[in-house]
Amino acid sequence: MKTSLRLGILAGLILIFGMVGAPARSYADVNDFVITKFSSDQTLSRDTPHGHLDITEDITVNFTDNNHGLLRALPQTYHGHTLILQVLSVSSPSGAPANFITYGSNGNTVLKIGSASQTVTGPQEYKIHYSYDNVISNYPDHDELYWDVNGDQWQQLTQDVQVTLHTADGISTKSGPRCFVGAYGSTDTNCTVAVNPDGGLTAKSGPLSPRQTLTYVAAYAKGTFAAYTWHDTVATYAPRVIKVTLLPLLAFMLAFLLWRKKGRDAKGRGIIIPQYEPYGSLKPIEVGTIMDFSVDSRDITATIIDLAVRKYIKIIEAQHEGLLGKKSLTYSLELVNNDLSPLNAYESSLISGLFPQLVVGEVASLSSRGRSGGPLYAIAFDLRAAVSKQLTAGGYFKRNPTQSSTVLVLLMILLFLAAAYGAKPFGVYWILGGGIAIFICILFARKMPARTAHGVAALEHCLGLKLFLEVTEAERYKKLQSPNAAYTQTNEPVKTVELFEKLLPYAVALGVEKGWAEQCKDLYTQPPDWYSGNINTFSALYIANNLQSSFSSQMNATFAAPSSSNSSGFGGGGFSGGGGGGGGGGGW
Repeated sequence: MKTSLRLGILAGLILIFGMVGAPARSYADVNDFVITKFSSDQTLSRDTPHGHLDITEDITVNFTDNNHGLLRALPQTYHGHTLILQVLSVSSPSGAPANFITYGSNGNTVLKIGSASQTVTGPQEYKIHYSYDNVISNYPDHDELYWDVNGDQWQQLTQDVQVTLHTADGISTKSGPRCFVGAYGSTDTNCTVAVNPDGGLTAKSGPLSPRQTLTYVAAYAKGTFAAYTWHDTVATYAPRVIKVTLLPLLAFMLAFLLWRKKGRDAKGRGIIIPQYEPYGSLKPIEVGTIMDFSVDSRDITATIIDLAVRKYIKIIEAQHEGLLGKKSLTYSLELVNNDLSPLNAYESSLISGLFPQLVVGEVASLSSRGRSGGPLYAIAFDLRAAVSKQLTAGGYFKRNPTQSSTVLVLLMILLFLAAAYGAKPFGVYWILGGGIAIFICILFARKMPARTAHGVAALEHCLGLKLFLEVTEAERYKKLQSPNAAYTQTNEPVKTVELFEKLLPYAVALGVEKGWAEQCKDLYTQPPDWYSGNINTFSALYIANNLQSSFSSQMNATFAAPSSSNSSGFGGGGFSGGGGGGGGGGGW
């Protein structure tokens, strides 16, 4: 055996024996303590119609670590209705810091007792004085107080638990009280319970393991406490309803006022008649933006086709055979004219993005660009900003559509901050309301862009052009026979290849390229020089169908945002005993 191997084995044995022989070392933490005594003194009265329970808890603990203090979780509901909690005082006979804050967690109000700047250890005592309203359940033959004394959410051993219940106003039990001990759902009765002379009771148990509680049940004559009515149901759920609806109502009112003042189009003629030319000098990308306030992939596709028709770009279609013999089409673009001086800023930037070298014959493969995660996304983003800005400057929009929702965005931020700030004091319903409020603002934000009178005139003209492009000859004939038909003009242009190609980009931007191709399906005798594809089956319908499916999908991928991956997760839960009260706690 080599010397190095022997040394390695020896070192390993020394390490193992050292670990085995080393004395065990325990590490304490803020929840590693024992509750030596949990004593609860309670008084049940009819100070409120459904039972008022005044509780003073004396909790003695033995901290093994340097703790800041104690956590005490008090449930907020009982048998489906809200418990009205009032914390009256917190003190420490042992001198531990007794200042506290409260917050909501898993259906509990948590008292965080102690000081963040001071620690205590060893035996400590805390007294917590609080009261609950709505503690009685009503049944057909009796009223009932069913109460968890310490609660089944403690993580610590409790060596001794006892409760004394006093009654006021002549309240007395209908029959002998009962007690249970153990985890949630346990029917173990290893506890003692006795009726006191004042009609109350005393219950005790021995040591309880973590997540075990002492529970007692006391029955009273029917009618001792007022039964719950619909008024009480309203009072119970009204705070939740208010928390859920307050922020959404505020958001709706403010967003509606903003939209009413700034988000409505100017009044137009309201009459749409067929149009045979684009409005003024509007380009396809501008027509698409006037229609829906956004520059989408369809509008960019229309611009590419327009540039091809005008002999700046050539669209090249190629057919490939994939798996199982399935054929697919891919597209590339070839630059055929690099003199960009006649073009506007949108068109120049688009060509420069597709062909960085600006050399005639340069080819841009859409499929490879799409697979690489949308490298032209930045150019598309700039196009969207530039077109919106230009149309606003041209008097088509009241405000730039990309900025018209700024006030609503600020409102959403304020609502988010309000929901986040109110999360602890107001709970999950407030957060839910904040989410609904933000959603309302998002809906109104989509409606905020507005057109001027000039923009509405352009819109109605574009709708008239769309009407002309999408209506077939047979449909047009029917409309001409109707006394209320929009088709009252007879000066329609003659369908030619030139007219088809001129209006095809506008048809794409307006989403009616198939209807326009149907009208012009028999015009071509040979493919145009701006499109290279399947010459055997080429027609206006062929090019429209392919532009709509394969070409458009590859264009969308080319100008789409780069892909990313996100994940998120959340979880939580809580436990309660068979009765009201109880809860749990821990250290911090």
